[in-house]
Amino acid sequence: MGDDAAHAKIDEILDGIQVKHFEMAGMVGEYRAMLLKLRDEPNAGAAKLAQGLPGARYHVASTYTEDQWRVLKGEIIRLFGSDDGS
Repeated sequence: MGDDAAHAKIDEILDGIQVKHFEMAGMVGEYRAMLLKLRDEPNAGAAKLAQGLPGARYHVASTYTEDQWRVLKGEIIRLFGSDDGS
């Protein structure tokens, strides 16, 4: 992979991480709104739902970002060499 392509790949990975973090921030906002509504309108079903959050969507997004950081590290090592000098 040429340097331009490698840099483009790194930028693409960073873009994906950034988008995922925006999505996660939106999930936190939805969670906050749910808890405010629950405070104003107590409901056993909604309380049970809130206890299960952040839930699968947030967990999947968080796992994705962790994986992408590892991929990014690999791309940087491939482009610039490893941190141990090799």
